[in-house]
Amino acid sequence: MLYEANSTLPMHASITPANINDINVGRTLPIETGATYVFDKGYYDYNWWFKLDQAESYFVTRFKHNAGLNQLKTRSLTQKDEDYGILNDEVVAFKNRRPGGGRINHYHGTALRRVTVSRPDKTTDLVIATNDFQRSAQEVSELYKKRWGIELFFKWLKQNLKIKRFLGRSENAVRLQIFTAIITYLLAYLAHRRSSTHQSLTLWLVELREGLFLRKDTAYATEKRRRQEVQELARTQGALLL
Repeated sequence: MLYEANSTLPMHASITPANINDINVGRTLPIETGATYVFDKGYYDYNWWFKLDQAESYFVTRFKHNAGLNQLKTRSLTQKDEDYGILNDEVVAFKNRRPGGGRINHYHGTALRRVTVSRPDKTTDLVIATNDFQRSAQEVSELYKKRWGIELFFKWLKQNLKIKRFLGRSENAVRLQIFTAIITYLLAYLAHRRSSTHQSLTLWLVELREGLFLRKDTAYATEKRRRQEVQELARTQGALLL
C-alpha cells in the first residue's frame, strides 16, 4: 500500500500472495518528482533506490546491518539533534559495484546519507538511509517514525470495519472484503470531512452505523410537522382562553 501520511489516505493498494516480495510491486508504482517515500526493509533494492533518486524524489528507509559502505565524511550535529538522540550523521557510498549474484549496483559511486539514532528501549540503534541532504537529522528520523502510520491504518480497518474475520476463504472473497473495507474508509473520510463535525472519524462512524437505516425526514415532512405543531399550539391556547 502507498499511504499518504499527512492526509491519512491510501493512494494505492495491491494484494498479492505471501510469497511475492513487496519490492516487486513497489517497482511498478509511478514515481512522483519531489515526493518523499518512507519504507521499511521489505523494499531493500539499491537499484530501485537509485531510480527514486534519479527521478528527483527522496526516500527514507533503513540500512541492513551487513550493508557494505564506505564513510566519505561526517556531518556536524546540532545540540538539538544530540538531545533528540542522534548519534551520527554521515555521508557514505556503497563499496561494491557488483554485490554478488551477477547483479550490478547502479547506486555505486553516488553519495548517500546515513543517520544513526539511539533507541534506549531496543538492543540496537536505528540506522537510517536517505538521499535527502537538506532536512536535519532529526527531521529524517521523524519521517521514518511516520512509517508507523500505515500500520495504524491497517489496525483501524481491522477494528472498525470488521475484517478480522473473512466471510469467504477463496482468493476473490478475501480481495473483495479487503477492498470493500478500503472503499468504505475513503467514503467515510469524505463524508466526515464534509460534515464539519469535531468528532473523531471513529465516533462519527459509530453514529453512522447506528443511524444508517433510519429514514431521514424530507424537507416537506419537516415543514408539515412544524405546521402541525403550530396548529396544535394555537388550538391549545384557544382552549385555555375559554
